[in-house]
Amino acid sequence: MAVNPESPLDLLWKEYGLVFRDFDDLTLARWLAQTLGQIAGRAWRLSHPLLGAYRLAAQLGHERQIWSKRLATPPSAYTESPCCRAPTLPLLTRDVKDAGLICQHCNDTLVPFDEIPSALRADLEAWASEYAPVHSVAHWDDRQRKSAGNYDSAFENAANSAETLLARAGTRLAPKFLDFYPALIWEDQDECLEVRPEDVLL
Repeated sequence: MAVNPESPLDLLWKEYGLVFRDFDDLTLARWLAQTLGQIAGRAWRLSHPLLGAYRLAAQLGHERQIWSKRLATPPSAYTESPCCRAPTLPLLTRDVKDAGLICQHCNDTLVPFDEIPSALRADLEAWASEYAPVHSVAHWDDRQRKSAGNYDSAFENAANSAETLLARAGTRLAPKFLDFYPALIWEDQDECLEVRPEDVLL
């Protein structure tokens, strides 16, 4: 028996990704380039089905080094990312202060926090600093839980705050990135606090 068996959700996503494995390199490159054209000009939820499909294809494209082969030309608005040479498609997460913006192709840091355009950093830092203690409630140790009195209530309050903060990221922060990047993806869930995308109302 495996020590860390894959979750049913992981297995489902693997099944979803099989369709892209049937694509030859040229077809995959063209699909990625065309989809980048379709998503340009908007800030997208991470949970959006189109972005889920793109992520699956992009991960396979990274494995096959599709962008290094220059089989298709991405839309001109997308510059080459420094991490993996794929088109720049950043992901904004609650860990932005520590991890910066994440590349949707290789999952590495695409833009370190101190290299994010200065016009965005102050608001991002304030938002991330407000989010950090909210998220930490999910990771309290026994002593912290006992000192809170009613941990279930504290957890529920934190989840409600996370929903509000994630919605703020999607409505106020993410659109500002479109002045600097052709598209942006923002995290719209917090699994630790059991906040699902459908809980984050805009």
